[in-house]
Amino acid sequence: MKFYKESLWESLKTLTLSNYKKKTMNTTFKLLSKVMVLILLGNLNLMAQETRSEEPELKNSFLLNFGYTHIPGSSELHSEASGDVFVPAIGFDYSREISERWELILMLDFELGKYLVLSKELNRENAFMVLGGASYELFSFFKVMAGLGIELEKNENLFVTRLGGEFIHELNGPWGLMAGAYWDYKQEYATYSLVVGVGYRF
Repeated sequence: MKFYKESLWESLKTLTLSNYKKKTMNTTFKLLSKVMVLILLGNLNLMAQETRSEEPELKNSFLLNFGYTHIPGSSELHSEASGDVFVPAIGFDYSREISERWELILMLDFELGKYLVLSKELNRENAFMVLGGASYELFSFFKVMAGLGIELEKNENLFVTRLGGEFIHELNGPWGLMAGAYWDYKQEYATYSLVVGVGYRF
């Protein structure tokens, strides 16, 4: 009888310890699960904050470009030779992003040369162009654009229509490189331009 009681006591003790261990393990597992979830959520939040800090919204950009404008059927002033003239040009652009792919653009171009458009007998000297337009991002590296404006020059001011394309190469940080090609119809004649530039987004 005594042996039976001792065996029963040992069984109850073992069962109680077993249940205690199971409860302890379950509690520990739940606690560890909660800690892991909290750590995971914390890491995700930290990653999101780092992503936002690494990729701020840069909606504005300035671009300084240099290039040459090709004027078919023209000649340099005070020259009897006819043909085509290539005039150096400097451009300054400001753009504002209005959606994921669209931007509004203000373009200022300076031609650094004097020439005569033979077909129109039109003298042009250091013309200054102001254009407003929009660009659309076809790919991450290529945009198409169109704009309207006016070319100011001491002999005659001309309305201008511009179509073009720009290849974009993003550098580290807010800087980028650009290579572009434009076709301009200047009311009396057409020109073609090739430019390269450096841009800054902010």
